[in-house]
Formats: sequence, C-alpha cells, structure tokens
Amino acid sequence: MITEKHTVTLTKHTIRQLRDRVINDNITAIVASANNKSLAVAGWIIEDRGWFREDANTVEHNHVYTITVQVTYDRADDKKPNSETFKSICHTMFTRAAQPAFGRWTLATVDGNPYVAPEEAIANTGDEVHYTETDIPPDWEDYFGHLFGLDPHIRRIRKSLEAAINSDWKNRFHSVLVGPPGCGKSDIGRSVRAALGEDAVWELDATATTAAGIYKELSEMEILPRVILLEEIEKAPEAAMSVLLGILDMRGEIRKVTARADIQRDTKCVAIATVNDYALFQKLQAGALSSRFTNVIHFKRPTRETLALILTREVGKVEGNPEWITPTLDYCEAHDITDPRQVISICLCGADDLLDGSYQTMLDATSEPA
Repeated sequence: MITEKHTVTLTKHTIRQLRDRVINDNITAIVASANNKSLAVAGWIIEDRGWFREDANTVEHNHVYTITVQVTYDRADDKKPNSETFKSICHTMFTRAAQPAFGRWTLATVDGNPYVAPEEAIANTGDEVHYTETDIPPDWEDYFGHLFGLDPHIRRIRKSLEAAINSDWKNRFHSVLVGPPGCGKSDIGRSVRAALGEDAVWELDATATTAAGIYKELSEMEILPRVILLEEIEKAPEAAMSVLLGILDMRGEIRKVTARADIQRDTKCVAIATVNDYALFQKLQAGALSSRFTNVIHFKRPTRETLALILTREVGKVEGNPEWITPTLDYCEAHDITDPRQVISICLCGADDLLDGSYQTMLDATSEPA
C-alpha cells in the first residue's frame, strides 16, 4: 500500500466579511474543478478540510480567509504516483480558484511552502505538458454490459489502451472502428468515455470539427486527456485532417505559429475513431490518415440471436411483453432488416399489434415500393 498526503491552502483578502454560504460554494466548486473520475480511479482524492477567518486590520483589508484542501494518493497496490499529477492538480486549483466564478481565491501554500505559479500558461509553452492520469478501472466490464456480441471488439480496444498505459504512452496504437451505422461503434466510444472519465477523454465530432477549433481547444486545455474519440473521421474537413495527422503521429505533437501565439503541444494520446465508409477513409490524405490507425476493428450486423438479446433488454425497460420479440425478428429477417435501431423501433412501436400480424400489414403498406 502506498499513501501520500499533501495540504494545499487558498486565501482571500477582503474588506467585507463573507457569508458562510458563499465560501462553502466556492470551496465546493474549486474542489470539484480539480477532481475527476480518472484521478479517483488512479488513487487521488481531493477533499475540503474547512476554512477559517482572521482579522487583517490593514489599510486595504479587514479580513483574511483561508481554505484548506487535502490531496491524498492512496492505493492498495504498490503503484507509485505519477510525479507530475500532483503538480497538475495544484495548477488546476490555482487557475480555477482565481476566476470570478470561483470567488477569486489565491493558491497560497503547498505543504507549508509558498506556491509559485508557472510563469506562463501551459498552453503557451512546449516545455511541460500535464495529462489526466488514466488507467483501466476495476469495473471496466460494467460499462459495456448493455452491449451484446461485441466482446472481442471491446477487448481489442482495452488491449490497445493497456499497451499505451504499460509503456507510459510511448506505444500508441490508434483504433478505428469500421462498420455500418447502428452496429455499436459509437456506443462503445461513449462507454469508453464513461469508464475512463470525461476528463480523460476528448470527444470530437469530425463532421463539425475545424482546424481552428482543434487549435483553440488544445491551447485552452490545462491538462490534456489521454484518449481522443473521433466520430465519423472520414467526414472531417481537409484542414482538420492535416492537424489530426500531427496529433496521431507517433511523435505526438502539433505546432502552429501565428501573429498572436506560438502553439506547440505534446499530444501523447490514443485515438479511437469511427468510420462508416472505409474505402473513402483509406484514400484520405493519400492514405496517411488511415496509416495512423493500426488497430483496425471491423463490425458486422448483429445475428438474430444478438438481436433477440437486444430486444429482450429494450422490452424489459418498458415492462413490455416478451412475446413481441419473435414476430419482430421474423419480420425483420424476412425483409433483411438488420439495423438494431430499426428492429427496436418495429418491436416497441408494434407492441401487441405484432401478435395478430396487424402491425406487419401496416409496415408492408407503408414500405418503399419495390
């Protein structure tokens, strides 16, 4: 077992006495801004340890308020803490606490020593990059329990994440999930985000992503995520793809020089992208983009048995009649309907009308002419 404790204090000098509720709200917001699920999974706990007020009686201020926050690293195994993680936590509290929304507090001391903030924001220097500490949670499987027939796909994604974690993110094998809409690709991505924590995952909708947007988000991030989700990457604009090439390269860095700033960031992240049109994806950027994704995972339409499991789950959610399932599957099989979303729609909309065939008659009467 490894335990490490740190004490952080924040102060605020005021003329007027603050209300208790205001201070407590500030504390809650500051602690919440530094806390995230990924840190908790890694063993970090950030807790409020109260506050007190002293009389300053100076010309400029009458009161000094001090908040105490305890940061603890506690793990049952022998895994040592990342040396940079505690610095990242302090930096987050320092920047967030100083904002008006958090009460304009100053991070004063760390373990009894005055806190010295970095001279420049991380986004404007290429010297030191902090990442969200990311690890596979013990309850990983629980986040994928609602998915059927995709265990090999989920396992391959997990193995790529483990390869990155075990190599301290030197080995980054990006995954591309290939298949028709409705086969579970996006659902797996959302489940990965839920399992690792939102702060560990940066989600980008490629259809709405621009190069300027990527640069802006990266420059504003105080702590970078370790995983990037890219939805429908083959639909990203050409300029955005050029930026993504730098992020996904094994060197893992991007740089942009403008009149206002020199943005240079280390981006040692693992990407998980979804693709509907794989042939198009392979042609983009003369094949350079697809070459970045070495963990290629193909999806197929679910079998009748898998669709039966999906319908059992959905019917159970609405306390429906399990007898709806067989006629739904029979109709879908006869009409070559394999998209789970459409199959679920037929089942739950048809309901009892499926049992006497009346809903099937409605479907046939309103289907596309042959």
